[in-house]
Amino acid sequence: MRRLRMKFYDSSEGKSKTLSIDGVLETLTQAEIEPVMQSLIGVLVPTTAQVDEAQIVETTTNEVFNLIQ
Repeated sequence: MRRLRMKFYDSSEGKSKTLSIDGVLETLTQAEIEPVMQSLIGVLVPTTAQVDEAQIVETTTNEVFNLIQ
């Protein structure tokens, strides 16, 4: 699974907030991601927050067992 992890920093609170979106393309660029992050300020994160960083994280799940299907 590929996930976009967007991190915002709120200096007034001294805290970070992270939002994630599953199933993103690995070809996303800063030019595509940053405007979206800016649009989330004041909606999903406080108006005092700033865009900090974005990462595309890939995870692999290996099922060991599944007793009830």
